[in-house]
Amino acid sequence: MKISAQDWKKFALMWPVLLLLMGCQFRPVTPARTQIAFMSNRDGNFEVYLMERDGSGLVNLTNNESNDGVPIWSARNKSFSFITARDGENRLSVYRMDADGGNQAALSKELSVDGVPPVWSPTGEWIAFGSGGEENAEVYLIDSSGEKLVNLTNNPAQDNFSTWSPDGQTVLFTSDRDGTVNIYAVSAQGGEARALTGPESANGRPDWSPNGGLIAFMSDRDGDVEIYLMDSTGQSLTRLTNQPGFDGFPVWSPDGKKIAFVSARDGNAEIYVMNADGSNPQNLTNSPSQESVQGDLAWSPDGKQLLFHSDSDGNMDVYVMNADGSNPQNLTKNPATDFASIWVR
Repeated sequence: MKISAQDWKKFALMWPVLLLLMGCQFRPVTPARTQIAFMSNRDGNFEVYLMERDGSGLVNLTNNESNDGVPIWSARNKSFSFITARDGENRLSVYRMDADGGNQAALSKELSVDGVPPVWSPTGEWIAFGSGGEENAEVYLIDSSGEKLVNLTNNPAQDNFSTWSPDGQTVLFTSDRDGTVNIYAVSAQGGEARALTGPESANGRPDWSPNGGLIAFMSDRDGDVEIYLMDSTGQSLTRLTNQPGFDGFPVWSPDGKKIAFVSARDGNAEIYVMNADGSNPQNLTNSPSQESVQGDLAWSPDGKQLLFHSDSDGNMDVYVMNADGSNPQNLTKNPATDFASIWVR
Protein backbone atom coordinates (compact mmCIF):
# COMPACT_ATOMS: atom_id res chain seq x y z
CA MET A 1 0.00 0.00 0.00
CA LYS A 2 1.37 3.38 -1.00
CA ILE A 3 1.19 6.13 1.65
CA SER A 4 0.58 9.60 0.29
CA ALA A 5 2.34 12.74 1.45
CA GLN A 6 -0.91 13.86 3.06
CA ASP A 7 -1.14 10.60 5.03
CA TRP A 8 2.45 11.03 6.27
CA LYS A 9 1.56 14.52 7.43
CA LYS A 10 -1.46 13.20 9.35
CA PHE A 11 0.67 10.48 10.95
CA ALA A 12 3.31 13.05 12.00
CA LEU A 13 0.63 15.15 13.67
CA MET A 14 -0.77 12.11 15.48
CA TRP A 15 2.63 10.78 16.68
CA PRO A 16 2.74 12.68 20.03
CA VAL A 17 -0.79 11.46 20.79
CA LEU A 18 0.15 7.86 19.98
CA LEU A 19 3.10 8.07 22.35
CA LEU A 20 0.87 9.25 25.18
CA LEU A 21 -1.61 6.44 24.51
CA MET A 22 1.15 3.81 24.54
CA GLY A 23 2.49 5.00 27.91
CA CYS A 24 6.19 4.53 28.69
CA GLN A 25 7.15 2.15 25.89
CA PHE A 26 8.87 4.88 23.89
CA ARG A 27 10.09 7.12 26.70
CA PRO A 28 13.79 7.98 26.56
CA VAL A 29 15.99 6.00 28.94
CA THR A 30 17.19 8.03 31.92
CA PRO A 31 20.84 7.37 32.87
CA ALA A 32 21.33 5.61 36.21
CA ARG A 33 21.98 7.99 39.09
CA THR A 34 25.54 7.81 40.38
CA GLN A 35 26.32 8.73 44.00
CA ILE A 36 29.30 8.46 46.34
CA ALA A 37 29.52 6.69 49.70
CA PHE A 38 32.36 7.18 52.19
CA MET A 39 33.22 7.01 55.89
CA SER A 40 33.78 9.98 58.18
CA ASN A 41 34.14 10.79 61.88
CA ARG A 42 32.60 14.26 61.52
CA ASP A 43 29.88 13.43 64.07
CA GLY A 44 32.23 12.13 66.76
CA ASN A 45 32.62 8.55 65.54
CA PHE A 46 33.00 6.92 62.16
CA GLU A 47 29.81 6.52 60.13
CA VAL A 48 28.92 5.68 56.52
CA TYR A 49 27.65 8.66 54.51
CA LEU A 50 26.10 9.06 51.07
CA MET A 51 26.26 12.13 48.86
CA GLU A 52 25.56 13.17 45.31
CA ARG A 53 28.28 13.13 42.68
CA ASP A 54 28.96 16.83 43.24
CA GLY A 55 29.17 16.50 47.05
CA SER A 56 25.65 17.78 47.78
CA GLY A 57 22.79 16.03 49.58
CA LEU A 58 24.84 14.48 52.38
CA VAL A 59 23.06 11.70 54.36
CA ASN A 60 24.29 9.70 57.36
CA LEU A 61 23.33 6.10 56.49
CA THR A 62 24.46 4.21 59.61
CA ASN A 63 23.80 6.74 62.40
CA ASN A 64 25.00 4.53 65.25
CA GLU A 65 27.02 5.32 68.36
CA SER A 66 29.64 2.70 67.39
CA ASN A 67 32.20 3.05 64.60
CA ASP A 68 30.89 2.04 61.16
CA GLY A 69 32.84 2.26 57.92
CA VAL A 70 34.40 0.85 54.76
CA PRO A 71 31.20 0.65 52.67
CA ILE A 72 31.13 -1.65 49.63
CA TRP A 73 28.26 -1.47 47.13
CA SER A 74 26.51 -4.37 45.38
CA ALA A 75 24.86 -3.18 42.18
CA ARG A 76 23.17 -6.57 41.88
CA ASN A 77 21.54 -6.43 45.33
CA LYS A 78 21.29 -2.65 45.62
CA SER A 79 22.84 -3.04 49.07
CA PHE A 80 25.90 -2.00 51.04
CA SER A 81 28.17 -4.16 53.13
CA PHE A 82 30.17 -2.39 55.84
CA ILE A 83 32.32 -3.06 58.88
CA THR A 84 31.10 -2.10 62.35
CA ALA A 85 32.22 -2.29 65.97
CA ARG A 86 28.67 -2.28 67.34
CA ASP A 87 28.81 -5.97 68.37
CA GLY A 88 31.73 -5.54 70.74
CA GLU A 89 34.52 -3.10 71.51
CA ASN A 90 37.31 -5.47 70.46
CA ARG A 91 35.67 -7.00 67.40
CA LEU A 92 34.54 -5.94 63.95
CA SER A 93 31.52 -7.46 62.21
CA VAL A 94 30.19 -7.50 58.65
CA TYR A 95 26.78 -5.87 58.25
CA ARG A 96 24.61 -5.14 55.26
CA MET A 97 22.02 -2.42 54.66
CA ASP A 98 19.75 -1.09 51.94
CA ALA A 99 20.75 1.79 49.71
CA ASP A 100 18.97 4.26 52.00
CA GLY A 101 20.53 2.84 55.19
CA GLY A 102 17.48 0.78 56.13
CA ASN A 103 17.32 -2.87 57.20
CA GLN A 104 20.77 -2.98 58.80
CA ALA A 105 21.58 -6.58 59.70
CA ALA A 106 24.58 -8.49 61.04
CA LEU A 107 26.02 -11.15 58.74
CA SER A 108 29.13 -12.36 60.61
CA LYS A 109 28.37 -12.64 64.30
CA GLU A 110 30.50 -15.79 64.56
CA LEU A 111 33.74 -14.20 63.38
CA SER A 112 35.57 -10.96 63.98
CA VAL A 113 36.48 -9.36 60.68
CA ASP A 114 39.98 -8.20 59.77
CA GLY A 115 40.47 -4.68 58.46
CA VAL A 116 40.24 -5.75 54.78
CA PRO A 117 36.90 -4.56 53.35
CA PRO A 118 34.23 -7.27 53.01
CA VAL A 119 33.51 -7.28 49.26
CA TRP A 120 30.38 -8.42 47.40
CA SER A 121 30.80 -10.91 44.59
CA PRO A 122 29.75 -9.58 41.14
CA THR A 123 26.80 -12.00 41.28
CA GLY A 124 25.61 -10.54 44.61
CA GLU A 125 25.48 -14.03 46.12
CA TRP A 126 28.48 -13.85 48.46
CA ILE A 127 30.57 -11.45 50.50
CA ALA A 128 34.28 -12.27 50.87
CA PHE A 129 36.19 -11.10 53.94
CA GLY A 130 39.19 -11.93 56.10
CA SER A 131 39.24 -13.13 59.68
CA GLY A 132 41.85 -14.44 62.09
CA GLY A 133 44.20 -11.49 62.36
CA GLU A 134 47.90 -12.12 62.94
CA GLU A 135 47.31 -15.58 64.43
CA ASN A 136 45.79 -17.28 61.38
CA ALA A 137 44.17 -15.05 58.79
CA GLU A 138 41.72 -16.88 56.51
CA VAL A 139 39.45 -15.91 53.62
CA TYR A 140 35.77 -16.55 54.26
CA LEU A 141 32.61 -16.30 52.21
CA ILE A 142 29.23 -15.50 53.71
CA ASP A 143 25.98 -15.38 51.76
CA SER A 144 23.77 -12.30 51.54
CA SER A 145 21.45 -13.60 54.27
CA GLY A 146 24.27 -14.43 56.70
CA GLU A 147 23.20 -18.07 56.92
CA LYS A 148 26.01 -19.76 54.98
CA LEU A 149 29.63 -19.32 56.11
CA VAL A 150 32.49 -20.94 54.17
CA ASN A 151 36.19 -21.03 55.07
CA LEU A 152 37.63 -20.75 51.57
CA THR A 153 41.36 -21.02 52.31
CA ASN A 154 41.70 -23.12 55.50
CA ASN A 155 45.49 -22.97 55.78
CA PRO A 156 47.81 -22.23 58.75
CA ALA A 157 49.46 -19.41 56.77
CA GLN A 158 48.32 -15.78 56.62
CA ASP A 159 45.72 -15.68 53.83
CA ASN A 160 44.19 -12.30 53.01
CA PHE A 161 41.37 -11.59 50.57
CA SER A 162 42.22 -9.47 47.52
CA THR A 163 39.54 -9.42 44.82
CA TRP A 164 36.85 -11.27 42.86
CA SER A 165 37.08 -12.24 39.21
CA PRO A 166 34.60 -10.29 37.04
CA ASP A 167 32.41 -13.39 36.64
CA GLY A 168 32.37 -14.08 40.39
CA GLN A 169 33.76 -17.60 39.97
CA THR A 170 37.29 -17.06 41.30
CA VAL A 171 38.76 -15.35 44.36
CA LEU A 172 42.28 -13.93 44.44
CA PHE A 173 44.07 -13.72 47.76
CA THR A 174 47.59 -13.16 49.06
CA SER A 175 49.37 -15.65 51.29
CA ASP A 176 52.78 -16.28 52.84
CA ARG A 177 52.29 -20.07 52.76
CA ASP A 178 55.39 -20.46 50.57
CA GLY A 179 57.56 -18.10 52.60
CA THR A 180 56.95 -14.76 50.89
CA VAL A 181 53.68 -13.00 50.17
CA ASN A 182 52.30 -14.14 46.81
CA ILE A 183 49.06 -14.11 44.84
CA TYR A 184 46.84 -17.19 44.78
CA ALA A 185 43.58 -18.08 43.05
CA VAL A 186 40.85 -20.36 44.36
CA SER A 187 37.41 -21.27 43.04
CA ALA A 188 34.49 -19.63 44.82
CA GLN A 189 33.09 -23.16 45.16
CA GLY A 190 36.20 -24.19 47.11
CA GLY A 191 39.03 -26.54 46.27
CA GLU A 192 42.80 -26.36 45.96
CA ALA A 193 44.35 -22.89 45.70
CA ARG A 194 46.92 -22.34 42.95
CA ALA A 195 49.82 -19.90 43.08
CA LEU A 196 49.87 -17.28 40.31
CA THR A 197 53.18 -15.71 41.36
CA GLY A 198 56.41 -17.37 42.50
CA PRO A 199 57.97 -17.52 45.97
CA GLU A 200 61.17 -15.69 45.05
CA SER A 201 59.62 -12.20 45.51
CA ALA A 202 56.76 -10.43 47.26
CA ASN A 203 53.65 -9.81 45.16
CA GLY A 204 50.29 -8.28 46.00
CA ARG A 205 47.39 -5.91 45.36
CA PRO A 206 46.05 -7.73 42.26
CA ASP A 207 43.32 -6.13 40.15
CA TRP A 208 41.46 -8.05 37.45
CA SER A 209 40.87 -6.51 34.02
CA PRO A 210 37.17 -5.95 33.21
CA ASN A 211 37.14 -8.81 30.67
CA GLY A 212 38.77 -11.23 33.13
CA GLY A 213 41.73 -12.01 30.91
CA LEU A 214 44.51 -10.10 32.69
CA ILE A 215 45.61 -9.28 36.23
CA ALA A 216 47.63 -6.18 37.15
CA PHE A 217 49.61 -6.39 40.39
CA MET A 218 52.56 -4.93 42.28
CA SER A 219 55.83 -6.78 42.92
CA ASP A 220 59.37 -6.21 44.18
CA ARG A 221 60.82 -8.96 41.96
CA ASP A 222 63.24 -6.55 40.29
CA GLY A 223 64.38 -4.86 43.51
CA ASP A 224 61.92 -1.98 43.41
CA VAL A 225 58.13 -2.14 43.75
CA GLU A 226 56.70 -1.92 40.22
CA ILE A 227 53.47 -2.83 38.41
CA TYR A 228 53.27 -5.99 36.34
CA LEU A 229 50.71 -7.74 34.19
CA MET A 230 49.94 -11.45 33.91
CA ASP A 231 47.15 -13.52 32.43
CA SER A 232 44.55 -15.23 34.61
CA THR A 233 46.73 -18.35 34.90
CA GLY A 234 49.80 -16.46 36.10
CA GLN A 235 51.60 -16.65 32.74
CA SER A 236 52.62 -14.08 30.10
CA LEU A 237 54.30 -11.75 32.58
CA THR A 238 54.84 -8.14 31.46
CA ARG A 239 56.46 -5.30 33.38
CA LEU A 240 54.42 -2.10 33.01
CA THR A 241 56.41 0.44 35.07
CA ASN A 242 60.15 0.92 35.31
CA GLN A 243 61.01 3.99 37.37
CA PRO A 244 62.99 4.63 40.57
CA GLY A 245 60.56 4.85 43.48
CA PHE A 246 57.38 3.02 44.40
CA ASP A 247 54.74 2.20 41.73
CA GLY A 248 51.73 0.24 42.98
CA PHE A 249 48.00 -0.08 43.71
CA PRO A 250 46.93 -0.57 40.06
CA VAL A 251 43.24 -0.06 39.20
CA TRP A 252 41.77 -0.83 35.77
CA SER A 253 39.49 1.63 34.01
CA PRO A 254 35.97 0.30 33.24
CA ASP A 255 36.78 -0.07 29.53
CA GLY A 256 40.07 -1.89 30.21
CA LYS A 257 42.14 0.62 28.24
CA LYS A 258 43.82 2.44 31.15
CA ILE A 259 45.35 1.63 34.53
CA ALA A 260 45.47 4.22 37.32
CA PHE A 261 48.09 3.75 40.02
CA VAL A 262 50.01 5.44 42.83
CA SER A 263 53.64 6.40 42.27
CA ALA A 264 56.36 7.99 44.38
CA ARG A 265 58.69 8.54 41.43
CA ASP A 266 58.44 12.31 41.95
CA GLY A 267 59.35 12.12 45.64
CA ASN A 268 55.82 11.93 47.07
CA ALA A 269 52.69 9.88 46.47
CA GLU A 270 50.91 10.91 43.27
CA ILE A 271 48.14 9.37 41.16
CA TYR A 272 49.23 8.40 37.67
CA VAL A 273 47.43 6.85 34.74
CA MET A 274 48.93 4.83 31.89
CA ASN A 275 47.74 2.81 28.93
CA ALA A 276 47.07 -0.87 29.65
CA ASP A 277 50.39 -1.76 27.98
CA GLY A 278 52.31 0.61 30.28
CA SER A 279 52.82 3.36 27.71
CA ASN A 280 52.19 7.09 28.17
CA PRO A 281 52.24 7.39 32.00
CA GLN A 282 50.88 10.74 33.20
CA ASN A 283 50.88 12.42 36.61
CA LEU A 284 47.27 13.38 37.35
CA THR A 285 47.56 15.00 40.77
CA ASN A 286 50.84 16.96 40.64
CA SER A 287 50.64 17.75 44.36
CA PRO A 288 53.38 19.42 46.44
CA SER A 289 55.76 17.05 48.22
CA GLN A 290 54.31 17.72 51.69
CA GLU A 291 50.84 16.55 50.64
CA SER A 292 49.63 12.96 50.88
CA VAL A 293 47.52 11.02 48.41
CA GLN A 294 46.07 7.66 49.49
CA GLY A 295 46.08 4.58 47.28
CA ASP A 296 42.38 3.69 47.49
CA LEU A 297 41.35 5.40 44.25
CA ALA A 298 38.30 4.40 42.16
CA TRP A 299 37.14 4.98 38.58
CA SER A 300 33.60 6.21 38.08
CA PRO A 301 31.30 3.68 36.36
CA ASP A 302 31.43 5.72 33.14
CA GLY A 303 35.22 6.03 33.31
CA LYS A 304 35.12 9.82 33.17
CA GLN A 305 36.28 10.58 36.74
CA LEU A 306 38.47 9.26 39.55
CA LEU A 307 37.76 9.32 43.28
CA PHE A 308 40.77 9.76 45.55
CA HIS A 309 41.75 11.05 48.99
CA SER A 310 44.14 13.82 49.88
CA ASP A 311 45.14 15.99 52.84
CA SER A 312 46.02 18.97 50.64
CA ASP A 313 43.51 21.12 52.57
CA GLY A 314 44.97 20.16 55.94
CA ASN A 315 42.97 16.98 56.63
CA MET A 316 41.94 13.87 54.70
CA ASP A 317 39.04 14.62 52.33
CA VAL A 318 37.29 12.95 49.42
CA TYR A 319 38.25 14.38 46.05
CA VAL A 320 37.17 13.81 42.48
CA MET A 321 38.93 14.72 39.25
CA ASN A 322 38.43 14.11 35.56
CA ALA A 323 40.16 11.04 34.14
CA ASP A 324 42.84 13.28 32.61
CA GLY A 325 43.57 14.97 35.97
CA SER A 326 41.71 18.18 35.20
CA ASN A 327 39.18 19.90 37.47
CA PRO A 328 40.10 18.35 40.86
CA GLN A 329 37.45 19.10 43.49
CA ASN A 330 37.26 18.62 47.25
CA LEU A 331 33.81 17.06 47.73
CA THR A 332 33.70 16.82 51.54
CA LYS A 333 35.51 19.97 52.77
CA ASN A 334 35.30 19.01 56.43
CA PRO A 335 37.86 19.21 59.27
CA ALA A 336 37.14 15.56 60.09
CA THR A 337 38.71 12.52 58.41
CA ASP A 338 36.85 11.49 55.25
CA PHE A 339 38.02 8.49 53.20
CA ALA A 340 37.15 4.98 51.88
CA SER A 341 34.93 6.51 49.20
CA ILE A 342 33.22 4.42 46.53
CA TRP A 343 30.90 4.98 43.59
CA VAL A 344 27.27 3.89 44.02
CA ARG A 345 25.10 3.16 41.02
